Parts: sequence; C-alpha cells; structure tokens
Amino acid sequence: MKQEVESKDPPVDAVSARCMACGSDSPRHVLDIDDAFSLVRCGACGLVATSPPVPPAEIGRYYPPSYYGENNRRFNAPLERLIPFFRDRRGQAIEKFVPKGSILDVGCGRGILPALMRERGWEAQGLEFSETAARHARDELGLPIFVGDFLRSPYADDSFDTIVLWHVLEHVPDPVAMIRRAHQILRPGGLLVIAVPNFESLQARWTGRHWFHLDVPRHYHHFGLGVLRRLLTSNGFSILDVSHLSLEYNPYGWIQSLLNKLGFRYNLLYDLLKNRSARSLPDPLRAAPVQILLTLGALPVIAPMSFGLTLLEVLLRRGGTVEVYARCDK
Repeated sequence: MKQEVESKDPPVDAVSARCMACGSDSPRHVLDIDDAFSLVRCGACGLVATSPPVPPAEIGRYYPPSYYGENNRRFNAPLERLIPFFRDRRGQAIEKFVPKGSILDVGCGRGILPALMRERGWEAQGLEFSETAARHARDELGLPIFVGDFLRSPYADDSFDTIVLWHVLEHVPDPVAMIRRAHQILRPGGLLVIAVPNFESLQARWTGRHWFHLDVPRHYHHFGLGVLRRLLTSNGFSILDVSHLSLEYNPYGWIQSLLNKLGFRYNLLYDLLKNRSARSLPDPLRAAPVQILLTLGALPVIAPMSFGLTLLEVLLRRGGTVEVYARCDK
C-alpha cells in the first residue's frame, strides 16, 4: 500500500503558518489531500498540520447541521444504543486514576458522559462550541453547560479534578493553548484525558490520504504520540498511561480506510450508518446503488481483517486512535 512520502522542499503554497507548538517556520510537505488542502510537518517539533488552515471565523461552514444530526443524534438507532456502553467504559477508565470529584467534558455533545458521571457521584459539567450542540445536554439533561471557546471559559483556577478532551484537540487551531488552559483550571494532581487520531498509526501510514480519521479541514492538526507527549510534559503534565486499544474507533477506522483505499465512494459506509438528518447523501440508495452493493459485498472480508489489524496495532503500539491519561503537576 502507498505510504506517505515526505519531500525535502514544501510547495510555496503549503507554507502558510508558523507551527502552533513551537513557533518554527520550517514546515515540510507530507501529503496532498485534494486540490485545496495538504498536510505539512514542522521541521523542528514534528507536529503535522493542515495547510492552509481554515480561519476560525470561517470554519463553521465545514460543520453544517448534518455534521451533528437532528437533536445531536448522528447514527442509526442500533449504533446509538452502543454509545452509552462506550461512555460507561470511558468513565470506568477515568476512575482508575482519580477518585470521584469534579469533571469537565469539553466538546460534550449530547452530554452522555457528564450525565453518566453525575450518576456515578461526580460533579459534572460540560462545554460545547455552539448552542445547537449544547441544547440536549443543557435543556433535556439539565447539565451545567458553557457554550463558547474553552480558552475564554469562565472557570476559575484549580476548578476541576478531571478534564476530558475527547477527540477535541485536533479540531482547534491552537492545541498548546488548550493544554495550558486545562492545566490552569485543573487542581494539583488532577487528571487530563485526551483522545486523538494517531498520525503515527498503521492506519494512517498504510492508507495515506484515504485514512478515515484525517477529516480535513476540520482537523487543524494531526498528532503523533511522540509530539503529544512532548506537548504535555512541556506544559506541566506527567503521562500516567497510554492506550492504543479502542474498540469504539479503531476497527471501524480500518474498515472505512480500506474501503476508501480500494476506490469506493469516500466514506460511503459511514454515511449509510448515519440517520437521515446526518447524511451527506440524502438518498444513498438512489445516489450510489452499485457502490453500496459492492461495499456490502466487501464487508465479510474487510470486517474480520480490521479486527486482526486492530490487534496488530495494539501489539506494535501504533493504534489508529490513542487515549492519553496525564496528571497535572503544580
């Protein structure tokens, strides 16, 4: 399979911004995504970024209502029923590192995790970036939700025992500022939980621009574990644990990435798994009937293969997504 190829000299139009992690202006071209976007790697610290980055004032147009789905329900009913199960596993993982206390879920969506943690005896709050995304958590679940920028959130220093940035860090233009803000409002010894797609994974390297978890341009940055470790340790955190096993994300990451790599319509299966309000194709059966049949025909081969590849990723410590648990040192 084709892997990413790093050239010595980036195209002029790929060099659009200084590295948000270290300030270097020495990016190197990594991978072309399409005619509009590519990936560049900082020559100093290794952080990979989308180039050109979409200005924050314009990124909203890449999050249409279909991105969230009606009432923040993105998937078909059978898959929606699995979400509380995975959130419960997330809560159990958190409680391995810290006792019950106060928790903030940044990018909390419908509020399933903070609601669950509240049931487990935590003082739970959430943060969302839009009123649409926050509505269910605030109005239906009665959770305290701040709507707005995490960097400008009203929380006082040393407010929380745990902060969760679950597939959030890649969506923000300044990940270093996010980590520093988390350090500021965590109590000494508090826990920071981060999950991100792993650009050093086998999925990323073997499927290149077809990798399901790239999600350009919504993802401003693409983290390898080494870069993420350095960002955390240089901003007041100690790494407690790293997990490369995610049954929620990694097997499906392989399935969709391999289908994309084989030339099927991009993320077609993912679209089929969504409910109508979240689909990019309003009527996929009419729009791509042959592609759907071919996709379904390939699944009996690709699905079992994906679980084998997921196990291989774990053994090699190259999971498609990684979870990092870090202690706040003050």
